[in-house]
Amino acid sequence: MKPEAELLSLPEELILHILSFLPWQDIIRCRSLCKALREMYTSSSELQYITELGGQQLLPIFNGSLPVSKRLQLLRDKAHAWSKFDVHSSESISIPVQFRRRTKVSVVNGHACFWKPTMHSSKIFPIVPKPLQQTIERDFSPDSLCSIPKQRQSDFDVLNVLMDPVQNLLAIVYATVVRNDGLVYDEAYYIDLVALDGDCTHPRAAGRTLFLSDLPKRKNFVTKSTKIEAYGRHIALRLFDDQLRIPSFTSRWWLQIWDWQHSTTSKCILSGPIVDPDFNEIDICFLGNDRFLVVNDDLKLYSIEDMSHPPRLLARFLLPASVVNLRCLTPTDDITRSPHPSQATWISDAKHRLISLVTWNSELYFIISTRIFFEPDFVDSERTNIPWESWGPSNAHVVPHRFSCKVSVSGSRALYAFASGVELNDGLIATEYRIHLMDFSPSAVKRHHEQGLGRMVNKPSKVENVKTGECITTCMPYVEVVSHRTFSHGEFVEMWLDRDRLYLLKNHFDIVGPSYLLMKCDVLIVYPGQNRSV
Repeated sequence: MKPEAELLSLPEELILHILSFLPWQDIIRCRSLCKALREMYTSSSELQYITELGGQQLLPIFNGSLPVSKRLQLLRDKAHAWSKFDVHSSESISIPVQFRRRTKVSVVNGHACFWKPTMHSSKIFPIVPKPLQQTIERDFSPDSLCSIPKQRQSDFDVLNVLMDPVQNLLAIVYATVVRNDGLVYDEAYYIDLVALDGDCTHPRAAGRTLFLSDLPKRKNFVTKSTKIEAYGRHIALRLFDDQLRIPSFTSRWWLQIWDWQHSTTSKCILSGPIVDPDFNEIDICFLGNDRFLVVNDDLKLYSIEDMSHPPRLLARFLLPASVVNLRCLTPTDDITRSPHPSQATWISDAKHRLISLVTWNSELYFIISTRIFFEPDFVDSERTNIPWESWGPSNAHVVPHRFSCKVSVSGSRALYAFASGVELNDGLIATEYRIHLMDFSPSAVKRHHEQGLGRMVNKPSKVENVKTGECITTCMPYVEVVSHRTFSHGEFVEMWLDRDRLYLLKNHFDIVGPSYLLMKCDVLIVYPGQNRSV
């Protein structure tokens, strides 16, 4: 019998090819086995690119026009830039006057998206276009947001809109209404799918309109709130009705998910009662193409692999007993919105990114790694209820939500605007915000140890629930960078984070007369590192 061939006896090209099929952690282990493998790794841009992607918790997208060595250098440069950011080195754009108040604002794929429910109007425009980036700039009036003929538009109400420039998608949620004794009630619900850069039906949609299935027919039905989310080929709509203080009427939440590229109807439906309409509203969050979370007093993980049936409950992740009524803050990172963006070299790994939850009742933010929702020991086990102590402390980071603090997440990074009180000369306390960038990826830890970049935080942190006094302890390591500039309470409004920039929505006032101040809103664009080119 011939002895088995040793790995190092093979040609170097073949060895590198074999190693390229290994998970990135195993490639790093192989590198440390001997000098020969270490030298092969050092000379191979492809293996280094694989480990750098894995360390930053990203997935590659084929891009034949860019050599792998260039992609590796670009990836490292971008990661290194986030180890330092200067809020003073930035530029700003002005927000249109009509969208400065009572407007839902989001930033997706470098575009500012505005939706003003009181005026049934929307707007989208590129903040700072990147080279070769496909951009969309549109204004949507009430007439253009509804395909119903003008003479019948008084019988319809636009409830919500979703703008996804990655997929060139505009989804419009509207309801037919009935009028009774001077009051207006909702009757039926629809979602129109049109192209953001035109008025036609979206070219990949199964049809122009999505239809809700088996919605209970009730008198005096009024929608208290809606939420619409999209991830790739899936669209989810959550409805929450208002019981109008009628004792015999039970409020309910309703969730339906469509594969909008293949069907205009769906049997993928969940619903349930609302115990307390003021504090018990559920929320939703996609975790990828095959699963999502229903968020309330716990985190229910569902599978949507089979869209012909209702979602299948995989696990129920319990939270600390004192935490109630959570809301999910959807990541604004464009590469998490669509699993197949057209112009990208890498995307966030849905199994290794962050989501953020907030509970206003307990004044806490939860930053959670999605890896726990793909862990076989939890998801594939016979245990349906997973106690917080079994999963939470090592997979979450909790920070206070006081004085209107802000949190934004993108990929493996989280942005936290921490509020602190500053005593003035007259004894009053003014609130100032300082921005903290937290990177939870393994590559951030590596850069800290090798280059001393950022501050390593790997000790348990404790946060008190202000309502109950309970202390919540978590220990998910991260590397932190803190900005030098501070913002006042009246100046700082909101913030967003994507893979290349951070965006700060801020107010300022111009004196236009002896006793008149004109409020203006700007989006401040901050670039990591010293290179501010776009």
